[in-house]
Amino acid sequence: MHAVKQFLWRFEVVRNLAHAIRGTRPTPNRQDLQAIEHFSLPGNTEFQKTAEDIERIEGMFSPFSMAAVDMMLAFQESLEAKGDMLEIGTYRGKSAALLGTHLRDGERLTLVDIEDYLDPAAISGFKGRTEFIHAPSSKLRSGMPNYGARRSTFRFIHIDASHGYEETFHELAMADELLANRGLIAMDDFTNLNYSQNIAAIFKYLHTTGTKLTMLLATDEKAYLCRKRDFGLFADLILKSGVAEMRSRGIDAVLARTCYGPDYKAFYLRTRNPGEESIFYGKEIYMNQIIGIG
Repeated sequence: MHAVKQFLWRFEVVRNLAHAIRGTRPTPNRQDLQAIEHFSLPGNTEFQKTAEDIERIEGMFSPFSMAAVDMMLAFQESLEAKGDMLEIGTYRGKSAALLGTHLRDGERLTLVDIEDYLDPAAISGFKGRTEFIHAPSSKLRSGMPNYGARRSTFRFIHIDASHGYEETFHELAMADELLANRGLIAMDDFTNLNYSQNIAAIFKYLHTTGTKLTMLLATDEKAYLCRKRDFGLFADLILKSGVAEMRSRGIDAVLARTCYGPDYKAFYLRTRNPGEESIFYGKEIYMNQIIGIG
């Protein structure tokens, strides 16, 4: 009996010490979410001017995705992420035009496509800091100069290529190699079921390869992935200011998270439906999941 008491006492000491080190996690409450719902930002006039210019370029890049990509890049920059940018599948350069506006000192943009359809106007403001690789993604390891040295140097990677099953799997594997600290990967047509194989390839990669990548944010057009160690940093920004950031860019959005567990805790961001009052989907039901309590 004495030995049992000693064990229980030691367990209590260790547990209390662990709590002291970690601190106590806040209990989710209505006031927390209300404060977030009332948070607002002024209109982002710089983005609005950029979006107007980008709309003149041929291609498919919706106002929602423009706003979401711009927001994620801004979040990344607020965390002082550093590195180049890569786009696999460029077409006329509509999304590349937005990526280029976020290049900072010393950063470069690499564009990859099987054909050179690039509109020169799309990259005119940063042409000297852009390289174009005319090759299929399967040849990127040999086609990118100094590929080995460029591992872990790209902070933002946008994949919008063939969406084939094998191709997407291998493109994500390359992106995993190339991604820098606090980097983000954007996978286009994530929920476009004309390319249902895209979803299958992404989740196969995430759950069978031992990668440190994880789903961060899903939208109706793109999925955003990050390293597991960086998830908390980005998730905090998405939760506390994501909807306000989208609204500042002209998009009335709703944020959802209906699962928060060790294997999946991504957010979903979409436009608000008619009649929806809260910026949080199912706030009364999914409060713990939205806040991030397992």
